[in-house]
Amino acid sequence: MTTDPAPTTARDSVSPLAVDPAEAARHGPAPAAEPAEPGRVRALVGGTWRGLNAAEAALATLGEAGDAHWPLLPELPDRGPGAEPVGRTAALLPDLAVDLQPHGWRISPPGARSNGMDHRRATAHLSEDLHRLADTAGAEGIGIDRLAVRVVGPLSLLGSLWLPGGEREAVDAGARRDVAAAWNEGVAGLLSRLRTEAGARRTALWIDEPLAAAVLAGALPTASGYRTVRSVPRDEARTHWRAALAVLAGEEAQASGAAPAQVWIDAGRRGCSAEEGPGPAELALLASEALPTPVAPAADDGRSGSAAQTVGVAVDAPDPDVPAGPAAWDVVGGWSEAGRPLAIRHVAGRGPAALMRDVERVGLDPALTVGWTLMGPAVVGKEALRRTAQAADELEDRRTDLAG
Repeated sequence: MTTDPAPTTARDSVSPLAVDPAEAARHGPAPAAEPAEPGRVRALVGGTWRGLNAAEAALATLGEAGDAHWPLLPELPDRGPGAEPVGRTAALLPDLAVDLQPHGWRISPPGARSNGMDHRRATAHLSEDLHRLADTAGAEGIGIDRLAVRVVGPLSLLGSLWLPGGEREAVDAGARRDVAAAWNEGVAGLLSRLRTEAGARRTALWIDEPLAAAVLAGALPTASGYRTVRSVPRDEARTHWRAALAVLAGEEAQASGAAPAQVWIDAGRRGCSAEEGPGPAELALLASEALPTPVAPAADDGRSGSAAQTVGVAVDAPDPDVPAGPAAWDVVGGWSEAGRPLAIRHVAGRGPAALMRDVERVGLDPALTVGWTLMGPAVVGKEALRRTAQAADELEDRRTDLAG
């Protein structure tokens, strides 16, 4: 049975997501639910694990993340349907039953039982992941100060789910609205579970959108394979992202303390050829236009100046010596100078030393890398987690030395 899309890799994702600094400045800073932590380069420690042992994955993730970095709730897709990203995210949708068909996850027909076997299995996998993490932390005496989770974003979920009649969810405007609204509610509930069930004090959200460009370009094949699905209008896509960020990181979420400390929008071009679909600058502008409305911090919240920034993007570690390098560094510079978080994905050969040399070469203030988070390889093991955390520590040391 098909359960794609698979976890995003550096090759699948958009590297040069350019940002319009004026647009980011117009939206202003996004608020944070808690007083800001001392800034430093951190790592996102975790990813997709091979095998079936959730407890082992939880222990390695928490142990290698330590106190300084973001542990990512482990994903173990080898356990079967519902444990992979699309099934895990689809099972979050409240009041929408899903089941697995030969072509992928489907919104169940009207009248179908909401607690079908496939839905129950996906829900059980997620509950096991949360409980194993909490139990492991308790047994080892590890406090979960922060915890990150990856979900398939609303655009990619629309491109991955199927209607009862056999076509993709993306063909039906009404169905798209229903799924996007359910996604907002379901992901907000998941972030709440990270706090209540896993005991995380701070949360972070990785919105993985590997099919963003394909959905916008109308590049996804229909069920027959002879045609492609009509493109989703960009205004609608922007609306979905903006609504999601308003629910998850907007004023009400900030006031209630439910907002994540950081959100990364990871827009990708999987399913698109080099000639089709929106370009890097267009995708990044879409993300900047979806930024949440700023909220003034309370006078006695312990912060100075504007509220902390929380929403950023994920990019590959850029190489200024390749043709796309300058555009990629426009992304890094634009979002860093706007004070937004930036997740830098691991690329072979682009280690901390090379990355910081490039920061100096392109004229970016090293102090601005304080909001960076390093993302490791898509498929991980304990050694990969250790290398990612060590790379973030090294980059932080180099940043501190250069910043004086």
